[in-house]
Amino acid sequence: MSSQRRRREIADFLKSRRMLRQPEELGLPRGRRRRTPGLRREEVASIAGVSAEWYTWLEQARDVHPSPDVLQRISSALRLEPGEYRHVLTLAGYALQENGGESPRAVSISLRLQRLLDQLEYCPAWAMGERLDVLGWNRAAAVIHGDFTAVHGIERNALYQFFLVKAVRPMMLDWEAQTRCCTAALRAAYANRVDDPWFDELIHVLRSRSPEFDRLWDAHGLEMCTEGTHHYEHPAAGRLVFDYNIMDVLDERLAPVRLATYVPAPGIGTRRKMEHLLGAAVPLPLSLESA
Repeated sequence: MSSQRRRREIADFLKSRRMLRQPEELGLPRGRRRRTPGLRREEVASIAGVSAEWYTWLEQARDVHPSPDVLQRISSALRLEPGEYRHVLTLAGYALQENGGESPRAVSISLRLQRLLDQLEYCPAWAMGERLDVLGWNRAAAVIHGDFTAVHGIERNALYQFFLVKAVRPMMLDWEAQTRCCTAALRAAYANRVDDPWFDELIHVLRSRSPEFDRLWDAHGLEMCTEGTHHYEHPAAGRLVFDYNIMDVLDERLAPVRLATYVPAPGIGTRRKMEHLLGAAVPLPLSLESA
């Protein structure tokens, strides 16, 4: 953990998970005088086999350097899920690329990947970069969420659209679930990008302008969703229901790209409505009005 920012991230994450655990989960007595929600620092330290003072320093983001073994013991004491444990290792600098460098940033997608999106005729599909910037989309996506050709820069980011564009939220009937999952995906990617001005720009804009994002970001959630069902209330077509899948792919430059595909759910009429929307050839206008 070379930087103060990284130390602060791991401190806040460990504290957030300590607050979620109950003493009974670790076989500890609650006692009558317990006022602190969750576990006490000294309880975690004792189970992890470190001193209470050292663990306090770790949660205070002081300049301490836990080994992978110590982080494993702390993660075990806090009953972290495998994904949360990997997140801690990444924040501490142990899960970065072996060559010490960073993966290249995707700023566009290959023609082959764009052709794949275009072949999903009635299935809205988007390709997003590491920061969840929208890099590619198809016509079906344009009639659902709008044509991203009209926006540029940070406004072409999925989280910017979800949290800060007024017209988007009323259409997404499961807005809370979608934004929680997307925020978790950004949080996981950020573990490798702490101190990166490119990531900081987006996070600063969202935290300063969206109380909902600010709350979710502080919760340090990592519960990402890779499949499920999304419900929409489209202004022209009415209720639409899609089964979605989110997959990680590599473009020609080995830059990470996330592919989101929405397949019309059967037996609800969504496929028929998508055929009508696409036949009208009128993409949903993407409003530039921010919340």
